[in-house]
Amino acid sequence: MTRRLRTLLLVVGGVVTAVGGSLTLLYLFQPWRTCSYDDTPSACAMLPGDAAVLALSAVGTLVGATVLLAGLLSPRLAAG
Repeated sequence: MTRRLRTLLLVVGGVVTAVGGSLTLLYLFQPWRTCSYDDTPSACAMLPGDAAVLALSAVGTLVGATVLLAGLLSPRLAAG
C-alpha cells in the first residue's frame, strides 16, 4: 500500500467517523425536541425522518471506523 493511499484512508476514515458519531449522538438525544407530556427531550417520540438520519449516521460511523482501521492496520512502508 502506498503512503498516499494509507494517508487518504486515515483522513477519510477519521472524518467520516467523527461526523457520523456526532450526528448519531445529536439525533439520539435530540436537544431541539419538545413534547407536552414530558420535560426532557430524550423522552419524546422520535419522528420517522429523525430515525432515518440516526440509522444512516450510525451506519456511516461503522463504515468510517472500518476505513480508519484499514488505514491503521495496513502494512507500513519502509523508510527510504
